[in-house]
Amino acid sequence: MFDNINCHYFYSQLQFNALPTPRISRDSVSQRQANKLDRQKRIVANASRLFSSIGFEKTAIELVAERSNVSPATIYNNFENKTGLLLAVLIDEGAGVQQIGKRIIAQRQKRDAHIIYRLLDLYVDHPMEFMNKSCWRQALAASIASSNEKFSLEYQNVEKKLQQQLVELIHSLYEEQVFLAEVDPQSLGEVIWNNVDQMFTDFISDSEMSLKSLKSTINKQTQALMTLALRPD
Repeated sequence: MFDNINCHYFYSQLQFNALPTPRISRDSVSQRQANKLDRQKRIVANASRLFSSIGFEKTAIELVAERSNVSPATIYNNFENKTGLLLAVLIDEGAGVQQIGKRIIAQRQKRDAHIIYRLLDLYVDHPMEFMNKSCWRQALAASIASSNEKFSLEYQNVEKKLQQQLVELIHSLYEEQVFLAEVDPQSLGEVIWNNVDQMFTDFISDSEMSLKSLKSTINKQTQALMTLALRPD
């Protein structure tokens, strides 16, 4: 009797093991990933609009969720908290600036040093289309003090890519003999970037400074550096 039972059990196990393992379609995985990415983009876009229109403090996660047609839990799962969401907005904005910068550089004329001023205008104009000064103050503080390491590092990486974009342009202009031979294009690019970055921080901190004033000051300071670095006509 026991032999019959054991045989029956063994046969059942063989049948169970022989059942095909359910396979997850690559297409279905890709579609889920695409849906998740679209959902994140929608959340970030709505958060950006709300941060700019009513401010960081008044923007509740629940309101962003309602505008994005998702649950608050979805936002917490993707961004951890409101600070993480704010940093995600910065990352998205920075990536957009980088893409526009690429197009500007791709269309430039050879040996045209004025392209540098166009890039610098982009670097200060575009951020203010996304968020007001108050939100940027919150954002800059969050990028430094946030416990959300993932988004903080991603934002810092975006900043580095923008700096590298400017530096690479200056290297290209140097190779086209726009600058004096003794000029170090790497250092020149870094100095110009650091100045713009600091001036933008000052602009965000100063409620009285206008965007027009910021751009004028940056252009004058950059021109002073360029005058020392450019080859004489």
